Amino acid sequence: MSGFAVRPLESGDIPHIIDYWVNASPEHLLAMGADASKIPARAAWQTNLEKILATPEREATTFYLVWLVDGRPIGFNSLKNIKYGESGEMHLHLWEESSRGKGYGGVLFCLAATKFFQCFKLRTIICEPSASNPAPNRMLQRIGFPLILTHTASTSELSLECEVNRYAIDRKVAESYLLRTNA
Repeated sequence: MSGFAVRPLESGDIPHIIDYWVNASPEHLLAMGADASKIPARAAWQTNLEKILATPEREATTFYLVWLVDGRPIGFNSLKNIKYGESGEMHLHLWEESSRGKGYGGVLFCLAATKFFQCFKLRTIICEPSASNPAPNRMLQRIGFPLILTHTASTSELSLECEVNRYAIDRKVAESYLLRTNA
């Protein structure tokens, strides 16, 4: 697969991320395990994302990589609770609805995972999608990441407490997937 890339968040991406969240239907938010009452107002989102953008990578506790298909931004991964040299928690979101269900997620997720491992010298990354959200669970399983736990948790500042599946995001599994898909 060619035409796939990830890059760090840029100021021009901020409106896409804000729109993704504030314009999401209650059904979409619920499917992701997000709590609609926790979605910040546009101004608060803007301030938060600008702060993240201004933080040097070495000091970051949250970092975003934007997904590109043929140079067009379509979604993002966030890495939260970063402990440089140790661990982080990966989240994934596809803001361009017309790109959903086309098989882009696996390649873009693995490109982002390998970049996160490299940039932050991580030993471990976990990803915990809502157990009731089939798309990310199928994708993570198809790639080959091991499911290590199903439990009840709130996985981010926007999350409901719900049943989530914890996957161990293994660098070698991500790299192998990228080789298999010729990414």
